[in-house]
Amino acid sequence: MKTFFVKNKLSTIFLMFLFGNLASGTLTFMISWTVLRQTHQASQFALLSTISSLVMLISMPLIGIIVDKYNHKYLLLVAQTFSIFVLLIFILQPFHSLIVYIIFSVGLDLGDLLFSITMYASVKAISTDKTEMSKINGIEQGIEALFAIISPAVAGFILTFISVKKFSWVELICEAIVIFLVFQLSFKNAHSKNKENSGGKEPKAEDPSYKKVLQVLRNKYLVLIIVSIMIVLNFLLGAINVGIPFVLNKNYQGNTMILGIVQLCFPLGIILSSFLVQKLPQIKLFKLLKISYFSCTFALFSFGIVLSFLMKQMIFTVGALALLMLLIGLGLGFSRVPMMTFAQNNIPENIQGRAFSIIDTSAQILSPLGLMFYGFLFDRLSSNWIYLLSAFLMMIVLLIGFYFVDRADKGNYIY
Repeated sequence: MKTFFVKNKLSTIFLMFLFGNLASGTLTFMISWTVLRQTHQASQFALLSTISSLVMLISMPLIGIIVDKYNHKYLLLVAQTFSIFVLLIFILQPFHSLIVYIIFSVGLDLGDLLFSITMYASVKAISTDKTEMSKINGIEQGIEALFAIISPAVAGFILTFISVKKFSWVELICEAIVIFLVFQLSFKNAHSKNKENSGGKEPKAEDPSYKKVLQVLRNKYLVLIIVSIMIVLNFLLGAINVGIPFVLNKNYQGNTMILGIVQLCFPLGIILSSFLVQKLPQIKLFKLLKISYFSCTFALFSFGIVLSFLMKQMIFTVGALALLMLLIGLGLGFSRVPMMTFAQNNIPENIQGRAFSIIDTSAQILSPLGLMFYGFLFDRLSSNWIYLLSAFLMMIVLLIGFYFVDRADKGNYIY
């Protein structure tokens, strides 16, 4: 059986991501909705997400150091074992208070964070070439987007029949399956490579701080530029995450079916692009990023136009907004896989844990700030002007970012 998994590496990785996301996304929504149902207070519901997010932000730098210091295969096993331990404690303890759900949620999030950062830093170590790296990144992105679609609906359905505690057994089984699949993977050890490169001698002890990471990112500033563009776009796309539900609810009397149709198109675009990007003919990385990001800018600008002229025509408006959401999903999906592969190829493996923790921390900080910023704007300004302004700002960011990309020396990079 082990031989089968070794020969079918991509199938093993697909199953690993599948079972890793199968119950966890549903369980996360079930926890949040249980808190809301038991307390009937939005503030308690928000407190759960806020505390979990703060713990993640505080933990990311430490987890980055841990990932760079220890064997990745062992860390993946530790992450899953920790999650199983948290699940067992939650199942066996008798309490149902808010603090229990907060501790349970934080524990699961910490296990998932260690697993995800380790996997980001391991893609190069478990791949044979760049094509396989792109496929692994595409599998991860596609499955993540798929469960972003189905997890809320599945959670709502399951919660009418069984409790969070009972469903935690399903999550525990999925975590155990992931442990089995991790055992089947073979990892090339970055620390062993360093030893070989030093002539068989023990490599010099490495500074565990983030100083070396920042030095590498300054030297590999093309990586820094394209990652920075992606993070800023995540902030500006808060206009979509906040604005679409707000606008549709305001103009169509809270019609959840319309909202569902429009919002469903975004993850569908990401799923579609995750698999199509692997079938594309060889295209220059930065050309693909330009096409993807400027497509998102065009879609954001078009939101403003559609909301200015078609709002009263429900069928045309919903159809246009759905197509634009699909376009944004496609644009972000086509850009993320090659961008992550480029970063994994050009950041030394022994500092990738810290590097990706910096990237994740920046995205985690700017995304909620974007939601707060646009929440403030949509309460005070016309939605069409907000989208037009956001498209203008996105255009400025892209023009400045790609100005430096086009003039950079690209010879010292792996593509």
